[in-house]
Amino acid sequence: MEKRPLLYSVFIACFALLWWGSGEKVTPNAVSNLVMEQWVDSVYNTLTEDERIGQLFMLRAHSNLGQDHIDKVKRQIREYHVGGLCFFQGTPEKQVALINEYQKLAGDIPLMISMDAEFGLGMRMKASTIRFPYQLTLGAIQDNNLIYKMGEEIADQLHQVGTHVNFAPVADVNNNAANPVINFRSFGEDRYNVSVKSYMYMKGMQDHNILACAKHFPGHGDTDTDSHLDLPVITHDWERLDSIELYPFRTLAQHGIGSFMIAHLHVPTLDARENRPTTLSYNTVTRLLKDGIGFDGLVFTDAMDMKGVTKHHGSGEVEAEALLAGADILLLPEDLAAALKTIKQYVAEGKIKAEALEERVKRVLRAKYKLGLTSFTPIATDSLRTRLNNKKALALKEELYENALTLVRNPDKLLPFDDLQRMNLASVSIGVNNKTPFQKRLDSYAEVKHFQLPKELSAGRSKELVNQLKDKTAVIVSLHDMSLYPKKNYGITQATRSFLTELKKVTKVVLVVFGNPYSLRYFDDIDYVLEAYEDDPLMQNVAAQGLFGALPIRGRLPVTVSPKSKYNMGVTTKRNYKMGYNLPERKGLSSEILQGISMLTQNAIDSGAMPGCVVLVAKEGSIVYEQAFGHQTYKKKQSITTDAIYDLASITKIAAATLAVMHLHERGKVSIDEPISTYLPSLTGSNKANMTLRDIMAHRAGLRPWIPFYEQTITSSRRNPKPQKKFYRNRKKGDFSVPVTQSLFMHESFVDTIWSQIITSELRDNTNYRYSDLGFYLIAQLVEQLEGVSIDQYVAEHFYEPLGLHRTTYLPWTQFKRTELIPTEEDRYFRRQRIQGYVHDMGAAMLGGISGHAGLFSTAEELAILMQMLLQGGFYGGKQYLKPSTIQLFTQRHPNETRRGIGFDMMQLDTSKAMNVSPLVSERTFGHLGFTGTSAWADPEHDLIYIFLSNRTYPSMYNYKLGKMNIRPRIQDIVYQALLEEAG
Repeated sequence: MEKRPLLYSVFIACFALLWWGSGEKVTPNAVSNLVMEQWVDSVYNTLTEDERIGQLFMLRAHSNLGQDHIDKVKRQIREYHVGGLCFFQGTPEKQVALINEYQKLAGDIPLMISMDAEFGLGMRMKASTIRFPYQLTLGAIQDNNLIYKMGEEIADQLHQVGTHVNFAPVADVNNNAANPVINFRSFGEDRYNVSVKSYMYMKGMQDHNILACAKHFPGHGDTDTDSHLDLPVITHDWERLDSIELYPFRTLAQHGIGSFMIAHLHVPTLDARENRPTTLSYNTVTRLLKDGIGFDGLVFTDAMDMKGVTKHHGSGEVEAEALLAGADILLLPEDLAAALKTIKQYVAEGKIKAEALEERVKRVLRAKYKLGLTSFTPIATDSLRTRLNNKKALALKEELYENALTLVRNPDKLLPFDDLQRMNLASVSIGVNNKTPFQKRLDSYAEVKHFQLPKELSAGRSKELVNQLKDKTAVIVSLHDMSLYPKKNYGITQATRSFLTELKKVTKVVLVVFGNPYSLRYFDDIDYVLEAYEDDPLMQNVAAQGLFGALPIRGRLPVTVSPKSKYNMGVTTKRNYKMGYNLPERKGLSSEILQGISMLTQNAIDSGAMPGCVVLVAKEGSIVYEQAFGHQTYKKKQSITTDAIYDLASITKIAAATLAVMHLHERGKVSIDEPISTYLPSLTGSNKANMTLRDIMAHRAGLRPWIPFYEQTITSSRRNPKPQKKFYRNRKKGDFSVPVTQSLFMHESFVDTIWSQIITSELRDNTNYRYSDLGFYLIAQLVEQLEGVSIDQYVAEHFYEPLGLHRTTYLPWTQFKRTELIPTEEDRYFRRQRIQGYVHDMGAAMLGGISGHAGLFSTAEELAILMQMLLQGGFYGGKQYLKPSTIQLFTQRHPNETRRGIGFDMMQLDTSKAMNVSPLVSERTFGHLGFTGTSAWADPEHDLIYIFLSNRTYPSMYNYKLGKMNIRPRIQDIVYQALLEEAG
């Protein structure tokens, strides 16, 4: 054996010289095949009869059954020289460790390792690895390239756990709804759909050197018996078998699949012998598969310990008869010793010809050579679970689910939900005790009243709930914790069906089925049905998005269930460009790089730069990262959540004032180049009269940065300043009607003083860039002057409400619980109280909390939606809010300006000045910073949004660590590094 490499070299050199000398062209394939055959022959010739027969066995192996099982496998490897192992339940780390041990025992001829991993490793290692969608779910997908990608990913996972063969795809055409064993494991009932998806799955694996195996030949789809428990009988004639059951197998054989698995079926048309399984049928394996179809790859039996084959044939006999029928590898023999003895007896008696045995053994060795099993290198175990559960694989799973979603019925185009202002929605999740991921994602799009119910709902509770829901525009009912199996009615109770029947009488019911599509036969009376196939959190996430149009629905039913749910049915919906929610890898960002945000934010929190924050990243219309860090205050009594409502401070300038001006500009109500006194006559004759909105909003109008109005209304004590009584009361009374906080009301006359001081304030001598709040005070006045409503009402009516932004508002203290509002400061210099839910900016507070420069509150998610609308050219959720030309006008720099647009801040182009954003952003990036520690940026070139919300001003606004540590731009650096990492 040690001289084999030298023999290779001499043999190939002589052969090549002779062939070259004869004038014939030697192809690489010819040389490769020659090397392979030489290796196969040399190995075969070193083996004893027992060792040769041993190569034909593949034994059961688990990594979770303890030492007795491990010792048994080791003994069988040593004593019977078996050729392979089939692994079942366990963990990846233990499986790899065992394979390294078992392969060492196997010696010069490594073991061929297989798995039943139809859905990936998660089929066997449920708690520790990713389970990809069931094949019936995949049957709904129209883009078959995704199936190839799944094959690639599963191949990579299998390699990492030392596996060479995957017993997949299931090529059975499932045309029997009562099938207890194939069912959801099939791509469906259509032979073409099954064929093409089986091919793409196979090719994805085999292109990456995992041997695929078409099963269960000649077709297990039309049975109502489980071959694990008994021998199913298929009585179809040849014409039917040839046109349906055999079609996918023939296609796969013609297109290069490496192996087949023979099912335990009794098919009288193929073999009339009583109780003769196809596994033991020469007519089926040799005459039909090998001679008729022309398949020349490996032929596996199905497990030889299944009742479908052992019920009518004894141990040892089944293995020998399977070899006689034409099988190459005997999978999971019930009694290995009996099998070896009987096979040797068959050989001795001439039942199995010596040349036939040699052919089988050499075919196995040939397959091992092609799989690289001429030697074995121990498998690496470092970071194995992390590598197996990589985010790209999870992102692919999400994409598969998204493409499988099937809208079965939608008669009047109720879905996707668009006009949310006119809708009153509720959701009922059945089969759960707590709020589901599906319901949580529904909250991202609308205010939805949620209920959770058990499957066995009492008649009284059902009636009570129906009465509660009767006034809803629509009720979204989702079914959870379903069964995959028909014998269990797919987990659907009569109580559930009765509830749906009664609910349908009083409102529109949108049914979402997170389970087997065959269950749809119970719901022909429901008008709106979304088939979501599996009760996985990822599927729940995409299903909710589909209902609201954030993603298109494109799936088609892979099976016929009832007259109203037939094969290939599915209503296609278009994306309406609402914000979606995806894993970073779906949009080209690296989750691993984004993890650096956690370290940086924690460092900022530990350094006292802020008590907590929320960071959000959106790419291509989907939120791909959203995390909350820290607490509302340093006392750490309440953690930050992603729906926390923050004081946006100067982001108000773009998220309210600039939006209002853009909208008025489109309506012809204002021109940004006309004197502002045209719209505010009170400025006529003042030094502000000829200012234009273009200059004001770019901070080039010569205005003072701000006026500390509050200082005029407090006592002069430096140590203990207090609001003066002539200006304030602790409760609303008479002319003391302006709410500066919830418990401090200012005399309304001082509002006039504020406006008077703004109008009469001095200007700078030049109009170079200088940041100022005062112009945005004037914009709030302008809106009210032109429209007769305050700026908060105007932007709510035209933007926030139609966009479905329920937590974006002025004066949130009047609408939300205090615990939902992030405190901004312990004010000891003016208001003498904690500032929480009312605007931090003193000037805005003295105008009742409503102004153009400050006063707006929001969440990271809702602020991202506003920015996304702008990135999408003013279009969002099926509605055009602003024209693309308007957005382009306002998001370009002011003439001669290196930073400011009209209202919007932009990347500073002058490198001699302080940078306001990461240097990695594009020059077209627009957004704004906020004094309280907030930031919002949109990058049109990368279709990327970055939101950072904090209360760095708590407990004191004089804490400038956040800026000194450059936290906001540094997090933005990480976001772009994650993007660049994925882009290579």
